[in-house]
Amino acid sequence: MKLLHVTHNKNIGSIIKNGLMPSFIEHSGHWECFQDYLEHRRCVYLWDAETYRNDKFVRDLIYTKMFIHPRNKMFVQREIEIENAGLDIYDEDHYIDFSKLGTWLVGDVGTFSVLEIDSEGLDLHGSWQHVQEPTSNRHATSTIMDDKYAHDDKEIYITGDTIGFNNIKIVEEVLVRKNKSNNLGFTFRKK
Repeated sequence: MKLLHVTHNKNIGSIIKNGLMPSFIEHSGHWECFQDYLEHRRCVYLWDAETYRNDKFVRDLIYTKMFIHPRNKMFVQREIEIENAGLDIYDEDHYIDFSKLGTWLVGDVGTFSVLEIDSEGLDLHGSWQHVQEPTSNRHATSTIMDDKYAHDDKEIYITGDTIGFNNIKIVEEVLVRKNKSNNLGFTFRKK
């Protein structure tokens, strides 16, 4: 099975040298789902290359890296602070009100690569349905996200393995720009 992964081009040198390495699972809900399948709280997220709407999903994932992932890191840090202070972890008033942060995007614009992975030999787990939708819960990291980057129809797979560069092919590059209005623009180039 051929699978896909998106990464910023600044990571390509490391991937060529070391392979595509599992990264820390920031989202606690993801870890709760995956922990029975992984040895450590690290994985590589992948999706089926044969499924439809790949360009939409690539845009959605790049948006995720610039909107939801930074908020996930803030959420995890705040969760640690709450636990260390001995506060009630079920009291929502202790958590960040993400609606106050607006729709700001954080992270690197530039060129991203879509990697095609030959999954043969990987210890692959899945599939899970990936849902990325706005919510009215002001403490959720997808609060006031842009609805055009929402989806609920992509199956993802995970592996705890490092994927050697010999199993990876760069199939597309995506130039990402952010304008003054904080909107993203995308230009796709097949390789």
